[in-house]
Amino acid sequence: MQIFEQLLEWTTIQWVTITVVLHISLCLVTSLHVLMFKENERTSLAWIGLVILSPILGSLFYWLFGINRIKRLAQKKHPPTRKQELRQQEKLLKFHHLPKNWHPAIIAGYNIHPVNYVADNRVEPLINGDKAYPAMIQSINSAKQYIVLSSYIFDDDSLGRQFVDALAKAHQRGVIVNVLLDGVGIGYSWHQTDKALKKRGVKTARFLPAISFTSIRFINLRNHRKILCVDGEVAYIGGMNVSKNNVVKSAIHPIDDIHFKVSGPVIDQISQVFIEDWFFAAGELIQFPRYKPNTQGQTNDKSVVARVIQDGPDEDHNKIRWALINALGCAQTNVKIMTPYFIPDQTLMAALHAAALRGVSVEIIVPQHSDIPFLDWVMDANFSRIIEHGIQIYKNKRPFDHSKIVIIDEIWSFIGSTNWDARSLELNFEINLECFDTSLNAKLTEFFILKKQNATPVIENEINDLPSYKKIRNKLFRLFSPYL
Repeated sequence: MQIFEQLLEWTTIQWVTITVVLHISLCLVTSLHVLMFKENERTSLAWIGLVILSPILGSLFYWLFGINRIKRLAQKKHPPTRKQELRQQEKLLKFHHLPKNWHPAIIAGYNIHPVNYVADNRVEPLINGDKAYPAMIQSINSAKQYIVLSSYIFDDDSLGRQFVDALAKAHQRGVIVNVLLDGVGIGYSWHQTDKALKKRGVKTARFLPAISFTSIRFINLRNHRKILCVDGEVAYIGGMNVSKNNVVKSAIHPIDDIHFKVSGPVIDQISQVFIEDWFFAAGELIQFPRYKPNTQGQTNDKSVVARVIQDGPDEDHNKIRWALINALGCAQTNVKIMTPYFIPDQTLMAALHAAALRGVSVEIIVPQHSDIPFLDWVMDANFSRIIEHGIQIYKNKRPFDHSKIVIIDEIWSFIGSTNWDARSLELNFEINLECFDTSLNAKLTEFFILKKQNATPVIENEINDLPSYKKIRNKLFRLFSPYL
């Protein structure tokens, strides 16, 4: 018995020693990695504290969720030299016809993201799936050569099956079809859409599969882009997934949204983003048709100067944040923002406050209730700080508004897939269109005003009158906002 107790004691000491040595080793290695690769001081301190105070588990959590491994993976699988070959080499557009106060911003914008501004584009807003989906399906049905489609969520519902059917029929008549699905987003439909497309012969690929036997994948890195390009003649981008909930007239749980139909030379930049994503996901370099002007059609309404800005946790990191800061610095009269989630970081918030301090009207519309309750709590926690210096926030009373637009003065707009939160700006792969056009801004401003009529302003007294338990709850969840 005594021998057994001594053996048990010796074994316990051995395991304790191994655990302590493992913890110290992991702490040193992990903390050094944090110091070398994390740029934000407060985030670095938080990670080091977690690693030290949570033996082994803290280090494991960091290696799983705290590293932007996709940056190194992207550079390995899709190196900058390859991306330069894929991107078009164009001369910088002459922009003398645009307002003078924007000229320095255009130069800065090109330095932020060296993709050229191109003229003679048409951008048509399509409100909700009621207008967007019929136009998209019609374009698919009219395709003659090539279709590429990328979607974060592609639901296996009545609407999703319409898209599957249209894509499959295009494939059957000889059109090349490539469909890119996010590894996490496809899980919303339990992979049924992917299976249905493959069953009918449509080529699909998954962007960062959530489960892989060859490498570790991360559920917090997602391809949030929504792209449809057909024959190099028409493209669709915005924030709208493929789901019957976006057909507002018939949806049980309606989701308001806005999508955009694009024609003109900027289509080549949109399709180029898909080409790069497909190469990364499938290892195949596709040859998508270039845009060709339609000399027979009317082009007098193609007045939009535009370019694509892509962003993601790779070599394109922070480009959308810098593009927004650059544009906010040019605002002279008004800034209008619509977003489902408004949780800007300190840098973006400072840029908005700087505009408000210059006398610029800054108005922001968010949903009264989003689809993620704890993000509503985080937004509520920030409202008192946001409305300083005259910034106005309105809560849209619709069931859920997923629209994403930014309008500055009468000339500049920003449309696409990006939300104003850490997930979009830090973790997601996004695509946006930066546009200069007074006509487009007028349409978007009208859309914004209509939304504002159905919204209630956030009042400081109402914020202060919240029960204490709600204030504590909101501020507690705000601590985790960089990771939500």
